[in-house]
Order: sequence, then structure tokens, then C-alpha cells
Amino acid sequence: MKYIYIILVALMPLYVTAQVTENTKEENFFIHNMDYQVRAQFSIGGSSPLGLPREIRKIDSYNPTLQLGLEANATKWLTVDQKWGVRIGLRFEGKGMKTKAEVKDYKTRIFYEGTELNGYYDGKVRTNVRNTYITFPISAVYRITPKWNIYGGVYLSGLIDKNFDGYVYDGTFRKDSPVGDRINFKDEERGEYDFSDEVRKFQWGAQIGGEWTLNKNFKLFSDLTYGFNGVLRSDFDAISFSMHNIYLNLGFGYQF
Repeated sequence: MKYIYIILVALMPLYVTAQVTENTKEENFFIHNMDYQVRAQFSIGGSSPLGLPREIRKIDSYNPTLQLGLEANATKWLTVDQKWGVRIGLRFEGKGMKTKAEVKDYKTRIFYEGTELNGYYDGKVRTNVRNTYITFPISAVYRITPKWNIYGGVYLSGLIDKNFDGYVYDGTFRKDSPVGDRINFKDEERGEYDFSDEVRKFQWGAQIGGEWTLNKNFKLFSDLTYGFNGVLRSDFDAISFSMHNIYLNLGFGYQF
């Protein structure tokens, strides 16, 4: 037992040294060639199809509403000259809009006089979208000049709050088919719809943007994000075309 005790005491300094070395390596990884940043952004965009489908004849109004986001990210520079890096982050963001449009042969589902109806609509439609996501962006970063960086990559988003509703008004609804029984909406009459439960819980897409260094700590940035999968679930058939999250984000960041 005495010899075992002596060996353990002799090995203790080596263990401590190894631990200090290991901790130093870990500390250096998270400090050396690392930039940390917090961001605030304002988003302009909406849930939109790719191109204007034939069912939508005219956009009467569009309101991006107040869509804000907060992000924290870290950039690990992979080269000594800090030309190339990898950035990961965590972002809480709102995505939404309000629109008024004129449509024809627009496939939809409405509630009217307590009954759910499927069919086709000619007339005016109001849409309100307000969703909140937690997003994980992953980007490659390239430093063009000491003042300018560009970045691009992918993002993964999880839905944490949802709203997708609206109503039809000042038009004609045909039940089940374009030549089905007619329901006319005049004056203040409307048919409500709420597709909030059909909003997809997982989103993924691409982002590309640039940032400009204002001074040692502050940066201005702008980026464009596009959702690869639709806003509504793939098995949802009350709208005949797919809608995607397409947004331009503008904001500023503080770098530590």
C-alpha cells in the first residue's frame, strides 16, 4: 500500500499538468481567432409562392408588419489572416405579413354560418400571417476587406408560435367545384379561414448576406433568406400552390 501511495503522489503533478494543458487548449479554441456577436434585425418579406400563380389576379395591398429578431452568433476563423471562417448562431425571429388580393378560381376552405366549406372563390381575400421561429443559422464567412464580410449558408428553424388566417369578402364562393352551388359575399359578409394548425413546424432554407464594420464593436448587416420547404404542411390541400418564407433582413450587431 505504501508503494501505491508513493506512485499516486508522484503521478499527481503529471495529472494536474495534463488537466491545465487540456483546459488551456479548450480555452484557446474558444478565444483564439474567434468573434462573438449579438444582433438585432428588422425583416421585410412574406409567405409567398414562387412567381404569381394564375389564381392571384392582383395584389391590392401589402403590409410587412413589424417583424423583429434577436441573434447571438460565434465566428471561428479558419485561417491566420482571418479570411475564411465558419459561423453558427441562435436566433429568435418573427415572420409575417398582411395582404389583400383579388383572386379567381382560388381553391380554399372557409367557415360560413358555422359550417366548414371547401370550394373555389372569385373575389377579394385578406391574409394575415404572424409566425415566430427559433432558428439555427450555419454560414461560411469570407472577409473581402477589413470593413466588409460576406456570408452564406443554411438555416434550420423550429416553430414556436403560429398564426395564418384571414377571410374572403366581396365575391362569390362555389362549393366543392368551380361550378358548384354559389354563395355570394356582399357588403360586410365574409367567410373566415384559419390555417394556423397547418403551419409546418420545421423550416429549412438558405441565407446570403453581407456586413459592414462601422467601428471596433458595431456592424451593419443585410441578408436574404429563402425557405426551401413550404410554410404550410405538404399534405395541406386547401391552397393549390406552395408558399415559402422569403425575407430581407436589415439590422446591426455588436461584436465583443
